[in-house]
Amino acid sequence: MRTLKYLFITFFILSSCSDLSEDLKSDLDSKTAEDFLEENTDIEALLERVYRDFDSNFIQHSGSVWALQEISADHAIVPSRPSGWDNGGVYRQLHTHSWMPENSMINDVWRRLNRGIFDATNVLNFVSNIEKEAETRFLRAYFMYTLLDLYNRVPFRNPGDDLLQPSTVLEGSEAVNFIIDEIEESLPNLPENVPAYLASKNAARGLLARIYLNRGVYNDREKPEFLAEDLEKVILYTNAIVNKDFDFYWDNFGPDNNEISSELIFTIEGEGGVRSHSLWVWWHAIFPSEIRLPNGGGWNGFASTPELYDLFNNKEDIRIYYEHPITTSLGYNAGLLTGQQYDSEGEPLPNVVFTKEIPNIIGATLWNGYRPVKYIPDYENPGAADNDIVLIRYADVQLMKAEALLRLGLEDEALTVVNELRTMRDLDPLTVLNLRVLLDVRGRELFWEGHRRQDLIRFGEYLKTWTLKEKSMTKYLIYPIPPADVLDNPNLNQNPEY
Repeated sequence: MRTLKYLFITFFILSSCSDLSEDLKSDLDSKTAEDFLEENTDIEALLERVYRDFDSNFIQHSGSVWALQEISADHAIVPSRPSGWDNGGVYRQLHTHSWMPENSMINDVWRRLNRGIFDATNVLNFVSNIEKEAETRFLRAYFMYTLLDLYNRVPFRNPGDDLLQPSTVLEGSEAVNFIIDEIEESLPNLPENVPAYLASKNAARGLLARIYLNRGVYNDREKPEFLAEDLEKVILYTNAIVNKDFDFYWDNFGPDNNEISSELIFTIEGEGGVRSHSLWVWWHAIFPSEIRLPNGGGWNGFASTPELYDLFNNKEDIRIYYEHPITTSLGYNAGLLTGQQYDSEGEPLPNVVFTKEIPNIIGATLWNGYRPVKYIPDYENPGAADNDIVLIRYADVQLMKAEALLRLGLEDEALTVVNELRTMRDLDPLTVLNLRVLLDVRGRELFWEGHRRQDLIRFGEYLKTWTLKEKSMTKYLIYPIPPADVLDNPNLNQNPEY
């Protein structure tokens, strides 16, 4: 309550008054009032609010960045079934590229990301510590980058701007330049060795590598140009990452991943048994109730497309089949659940036979579609899982480096990076590497981690056909802005053709 009180007072002072020296019906002059508010505001509480803005924004079964990045791509699908999941067609529209500006999920993500920017900017209204300022600017830049990637429009205010006036809107190259500057200016003042769920130098380096790799996309999504100077920045920032290395694949996704994985660079913290975590919601959307799990069954919605399974030419690849101790004790594997399913005693579950093919997006059966098990459930903390959600990890940034090298014409060097990863996954080395092969390498390593749409756009594959999706128009390279927000802000234009 104390924090909210100060928020209200500050917004009133900074937004409603054109002259900060006016009386304010107080004996305090404006400078004294501002100093008092800064000294008595709980910066840590305000900053924690920004971190919590990541929770449901990035991964859950609906209204999340993950849904917009994966369900609109070729590896995830949510068909309607006898158990439901039509949801007014929002999932179907994402998968088939038939969404309209009124799509509630698209609108929810837009507003939640803008909330993250707002909350971070509010911290900057108070903070005077240079390290906390850098931390906050990085977090705000992450939200801004995500808005840019999805919508190409980034509403923005500087600390202290009048909230009664419409926000400035950054677009395309202007937005990406601003975001890069924010992160690069913050990087020297970020900490080096902190848990991955906190802003750090490594997190900034990883995000900068991703932005520079996609910079050409944000200048022209239909025909991106990858400049050598941007690709060299990708290599520079990935090489600067310290104290991280390839690790055993499934250590990245278990309930204790923050403690045992050396790959995690930036994550959303899971705090077992303490805070409700959206991972559990997402997890329950995969399993049917017939599979007896602790604390109830699942909702049986999400599935992988056949394209995801077919991407793995080696069906013994541990990324799609691994007998993890936690899952095996309950009768299923980590990776992809395929075919007949079993109980914890090894007995076949009647009728629970997953099929690779999904013949219909409306009216699919309960069993159509193989089911990914990407995160290992924390059964000791149902509803408040201890798993940290991975946003940036070492394997991802190394594949960014490989892509930058390949686009620079350095195939042998790129191949070396890819084969180092394959060695850690117990796979034979590749002998040839091109962009098509590299896209497949990323698809196998990073499936269902929230990168697929971005990858397909960068490689020129996003508008093509896949299971239950026809070739789509170029307008679907970006999402529409909520119509009400366009009407409310004269600086905010709707994206073309919407």
